[in-house]
Amino acid sequence: MGKERNKSGFSKEFSLARRPTFVRVNLDTILDNLKILKNHLAKHTELIAVVKANAYGHGAVAVSRFLEKHGISHFAVATALEGEELRNAGIHCNIQVLGNASEDEIQTLYENRLIPTVANEKFLSSWLRLWRQQQRNTLCVEDGLPIGAVVLKVDTGMSRNGCQPSQLWSLVEYCENNNIPIHSIMTHFAQSWDDQIFTQTQMNTFMEVTAPYRERGIKVHVANSGAILNKIGVDLDYVRPGISMYGQAPDTSDFGINATKTAGLKPALSWHAKASAVNDLEPGRVVGYDQTYRCTSNERVAVIPIGYADGYLRNMFKNGYVSTEDGPWQLH
Repeated sequence: MGKERNKSGFSKEFSLARRPTFVRVNLDTILDNLKILKNHLAKHTELIAVVKANAYGHGAVAVSRFLEKHGISHFAVATALEGEELRNAGIHCNIQVLGNASEDEIQTLYENRLIPTVANEKFLSSWLRLWRQQQRNTLCVEDGLPIGAVVLKVDTGMSRNGCQPSQLWSLVEYCENNNIPIHSIMTHFAQSWDDQIFTQTQMNTFMEVTAPYRERGIKVHVANSGAILNKIGVDLDYVRPGISMYGQAPDTSDFGINATKTAGLKPALSWHAKASAVNDLEPGRVVGYDQTYRCTSNERVAVIPIGYADGYLRNMFKNGYVSTEDGPWQLH
């Protein structure tokens, strides 16, 4: 096993993990994926790198530090606490909180200069009151960051977050009357990877309702991973790549998987393990809970020391392979 560890180059990682399995995240692959996605965009369109949910399990702090170092100036997270984690880690640039803005999070948003996503005047009123309590009668830009800025979100069909299209004008008016900077206006697509008709309907609604504000210079964005791959909304001011920047498909459909591969996106995460046992079994022997697999001939079975706590679910049985020096082995 010593020679095999040296040949694979994984001895250091196994040592750091202190167990015979580890996950490797290739940050250069994430950057390469963003460069590929950038090729789908208009020249003026900027990236908002979505690093919510611990960067989809890839490590939000490490990913954000690396991307900021390589010129990414906008990030998006799901909650104010996720944004606080990035600020504490030294991330300086714009951080938008995508989740519905909550008054319970206002203090965290304020202290960390985070940009909330807003859909009602009630939050805007509380937001304004806090800033004025801090002797900031005029919200502005300091140290390159918009202080007190908000993103206004319109619901165009997903029916989960955002104000209704008919309500947008009142939110914009409230912000303008109270000197609250509007970072941008956004919507979110419900099925941009495999229902382009519904997605285009959402797009048309958004473009119509935001037309007067775009003419006044307010920035807008709509495109998530699926929309970028389908080239919908890629000529607006921003796009918001999430799962695709990590090389994963927008969903598990054949269309989503094939579109990801065709684009040249590659997974940034790989999972490595050493077998804890290798057994030679005769025909008729069964393997695993519920007799998941039955040997039809003399077969060699390796036990890999991973399970639920590592994120490996039983419904993945029979649906994957591991790569070995002897070629692919099927999972059971």
